[in-house]
Amino acid sequence: MWFPILTWLVATAVALDCSAKDLDSYNFALLQGTHAVESVKDTPPSTTKTTWYFGICESVSSKKAPACPKNVDICGVTEVKVDKDYIVTQVVGFNSNLEKKYTPVESKNENGIKISYKGANWGSSLVNAEVYYICAEDKDGDDTFTVESWDDEMLFAQVKSKAACVTSKDDKKKPKKPEDNGESWGWFTWIFIFMVLFLSIYIIGGAWFQYNKGNAIDFQSALREVLENFVDLVRGLPSFIREIIEKVTGSNRGEYSAV
Repeated sequence: MWFPILTWLVATAVALDCSAKDLDSYNFALLQGTHAVESVKDTPPSTTKTTWYFGICESVSSKKAPACPKNVDICGVTEVKVDKDYIVTQVVGFNSNLEKKYTPVESKNENGIKISYKGANWGSSLVNAEVYYICAEDKDGDDTFTVESWDDEMLFAQVKSKAACVTSKDDKKKPKKPEDNGESWGWFTWIFIFMVLFLSIYIIGGAWFQYNKGNAIDFQSALREVLENFVDLVRGLPSFIREIIEKVTGSNRGEYSAV
C-alpha cells in the first residue's frame, strides 16, 4: 500500500524544477507549461506525423498530450495516417524521475544552459536527450522550439528564448501553480486514503481479534460480526449527533432563562 504512494511522490517531486539551484540565474518561469513541436512527413502510401512535447516547470500535460505517459518532462509521439485516421505507432517518454545534468553554454555566439537526460527506458532500450536552452534577448514570448535530431537513441533539441538569458532576481517572473492534469492529489484524496486504510485495519483487525478469542466459529463469521457492528454504529451516528446537539442547545437555553 505504502510503496506505490512513496513511488508516486518520488516520481512527481523531481520534474523539471524551475526553482532548481542550477537554474537560479535564469528565468524559466517564462516558459512554464507544455510546448509542442510537430513535423509531418510524406511516407507513401501513408503520412507520418511526429510530435515532441516539452514540459517546463511541470510535467507534460496529459490533456495536451493524451498519448504520453504520465510524469514525463519530454515525450515524442509518432503517428501514421493511412486513408483518414492517424494511428499512434511510437511513444518515447523521458520520465521526470530521471536525474538531470545542467551544463552552462558559454561561447562567443551563444549563451544559455544545456539540460541532459540519460538512461530513459524505452522498451528494451535506454535513450538519452540533450536540450539546449539558448538566450535570445529579442524573443519576448515568441520562443522557438526545434528538434535537431532523433535517431532512436539520442534526442537533440534546442529552445531559443529570453528565459535562457541570465536574469537578476528582481526581474524574474514567479512560476505559476502547475496545471492540474488530474495527476496531482489534493488534501481530500489523502484524507479519503487514510480513512480507507484506518477502516480496513479496524475491520480486519477486529475480526482477527474475535477469531483468536474464540468468539467466532471461523474468520469469515468474525468478519461478518465486525461488519454488522460497524454498520450499526454508522446507522446510530445521526441519532447520537442529534442528541448531543439537543442537549447542548437545551443547556444554552436553560442558562439564558436563568439569567
